[in-house]
Order: sequence, then structure tokens, then C-alpha cells
Amino acid sequence: MSEVVVIGGGPAGLSAALICARRGLDTTIVEKRTFPVIKACGEGLMPGGVDALKRLVPQELINKMEYQKFSGIRYIAPNGECTSGYFGKGDGWGIERSELSKLLGQAAEKEPKIKILQNTVATVKGSPEQPIVHFNDQTLRPKLLIAADGLHSPIRRWAGLNGPPSKLKRWGLRQHYQITPWTNLVEVHWSKDMEAYVTPVSPNTVGVAVLSHRELISSWQKPISLKETLQIFSDLGPKLLLSEAKDQLIGIGPLHQTVKRTGTGKVVLVGDAAGYLDAITGEGISNAMEQALLMDRILEKQKEKTRLDELVIDYSNQLPALMRSYYWLTRLTLLLHRRPSLVNQVVKVFQKTPWLFNYLLDLNSARSFSEAAGLSLQIHGRSHGSELLKAIIRRSIGEIRKKS
Repeated sequence: MSEVVVIGGGPAGLSAALICARRGLDTTIVEKRTFPVIKACGEGLMPGGVDALKRLVPQELINKMEYQKFSGIRYIAPNGECTSGYFGKGDGWGIERSELSKLLGQAAEKEPKIKILQNTVATVKGSPEQPIVHFNDQTLRPKLLIAADGLHSPIRRWAGLNGPPSKLKRWGLRQHYQITPWTNLVEVHWSKDMEAYVTPVSPNTVGVAVLSHRELISSWQKPISLKETLQIFSDLGPKLLLSEAKDQLIGIGPLHQTVKRTGTGKVVLVGDAAGYLDAITGEGISNAMEQALLMDRILEKQKEKTRLDELVIDYSNQLPALMRSYYWLTRLTLLLHRRPSLVNQVVKVFQKTPWLFNYLLDLNSARSFSEAAGLSLQIHGRSHGSELLKAIIRRSIGEIRKKS
């Protein structure tokens, strides 16, 4: 009998399973595909995510993994100007999604309390209070059902945890190119209708992800390469023109998914299933691992006797605070997508006040967004991000004028 069943073997599901098994819970992972599980992803792990990965995976496995360090983010505006921000707390890592899947899968295989089922489709019936999981003529009645089944999570819908449909329709595409990375930064190239993210993932490979509106992405259903599309970016297109695509072009979306809560009965949501705004700030994988570590902290407080019903309640209550910085910064950054003319202004501000960009990159520290930006603004659920962004720009321009 499995006390915990995890549906989905991506980074979120594997991370949650590792935590449960190490807390002494018999855990079954059900994955409909074969490892490594591949998905469209920007593949940049921010410094906070690197720390989380080191807590989840033994160092001897990390030592065998291929990854590429990056020290910050570079923005290239539509007018060609650029600015760079640097992390204050260690490097980020560029990791191919297949490599990360293999790493976490190997860690799970080492845990005696984890059973992994690949190429297995599970159906969930019963109720959130008494979930019943069917697969391969087997039936399990877990004490905890962890839904790690992605953006369009069927379990989230079954449990009645879907939020209202979003009006924000954004899709993503990803492909790898065989080329030596030309910088130790993740580059974000902006245009009127899309952004391109270039992440070094090995000494001879970069991953390129593109985010844009659904209407624009829908016209790219049949291309085998992004290279033609990327010619819109004058600083990026020529670099990739002579490189070779290493894999198939894959996509994902729509990205924005809302939830009512992230837990009910004996069901909790992790990863993209737990709600997702956008990939524009590159925090998806880091968020998934932080959610697993939140479960660990809750289980740690329960001391000798594990109470999974209380875990569901505590997790659902505490997760919004954990994700607050992600949502603040992502909403703010999405303003640049909706108003491309602001990108040129923001890049110019960051050029003059590099501390501001650096602070924004360190949001995974204890500082709140308003403290990081040096602003005495209170941010609440429905605050207008445009007003905040304008305040940042006004304050920064004021400092520039004082110094000039």
C-alpha cells in the first residue's frame, strides 16, 4: 500500500516524492511517459532554485550532471540597447530539461520508499476526501494524492480547484542549438510581439525559448526550426543562422492557469498544476522545488506523528505567501510585454542605476519587492503594476538627474 501517490513525474512530482519518501512515507510516482520527461522550458535555474536542488539531490549525482553556470540576466531592448543585472547570491544554472529529469529520476530511484511507474496512465475517481487511483488493473486509496500533472491538470479540475479562465493567452516554444554560448548570462531579447530567452545549458549548446500571444504562436504550428522567426531580433538571429537545431521544436500553453486553492481533502497541487502566471521571469522550476521544500518544513513541524490531512491544510494556507514575490515580479514584467515602448525606458533606467536590476534579481531573498526597489509602496492583491513600474522609473530617473 502507498500512503502517497504522485501523479506526474516532472521536476515538481519527483521533488515532492523525494520529500515524502525521506519523511518515511511509502510513495508511488505514476508517469504516463518514459524518463527523461521532456517539456518546453526556459531551462534556467535561478540561484534560489540551485540551492533547492542541492537540498533535494545528493551531491554525487549533481557532480555527474551537465550544466552551465550563468551569473545574471541581460535585457536587449527593441531599440538594440542592452543592460545586465547580476545575482548577489551565487550563480544560476542552465540545465537541459532532459538532464534535470534524469537527475531527479536517479535520486528517486535511490529512495527505497519510492516506487516509479513509467508509461502508466492513472485515472482518479472517488472524491478529494477519499481519492481512488486506478492504473494497470490496480487500485490505490492513498492518504495523500499529489497532483503534479502540469498546466492543464486533470486532477485539479476533478478536485474542483480550477480558478476562473484567464484572459491572458501566452504560449511558449523551445528548441536547442549547437553553438558555443557567447555570454555567461541569460539573454532576454524583446520585440513588439514576443520575447526570446537564450540560456547556456552546456559548453556547446544554448536553449532558446520564445514567448508570445496565442494568435502569433498559432501561425508557427509547422516550422521545424525557430531560426527564421528569430531573425526579427537583430542581435540574435544572425548568431543562430549558421547553427544546427539539436532537437524538435516543442511548445506549451496557454501559460496562465488560476486556482481556487492548492489543496483540499487529501489532494495537494504542486508545480504548474498549483497555478501559474507566466514563464517571463524564469522561476517555474525553482517554484516547484520550493513547494516541495514547503511540504518538508510542514512535515518537520509535525515531529513524530505525520498527519497528512493537516499537511494539505497548512500547505494550501502557506503557499500563497511563498509564491507572492513570483507573482509580484511576473505581473510587473508582463507590463513590458503589453507595453513594448516601456522596455526601452526600463533598459535605460537599468543602465544608469544597475543596483535596481540587481535587487530585482534577488527577490528570492528575504527582502520584499518594495524594499528591494527602495520604494515605500504597499503592494496588495489588486494593486496596479503599471503605477508601480512608473514609480520605479520616476524614482530612478530622479536619482540619475541628481547625480548628473
